[in-house]
Amino acid sequence: MNEEYKPSPEFVSKVMEQVHAYEATRTSFVEWFNNHPFIRYALAGGGTLFGVFKAVPVF
Repeated sequence: MNEEYKPSPEFVSKVMEQVHAYEATRTSFVEWFNNHPFIRYALAGGGTLFGVFKAVPVF
């Protein structure tokens, strides 16, 4: 078996179509993290508490 395997162009295009379709359906961790409502509320609440506690020594 000295012949090198060469896939047909149809095979490569079909596989790449499937790969592109799969990648289009995935959501990145950053998108999920930014769009998750609990995380958004937790960050907003944490920022509020941080601001209040940093302002307390001023008074």
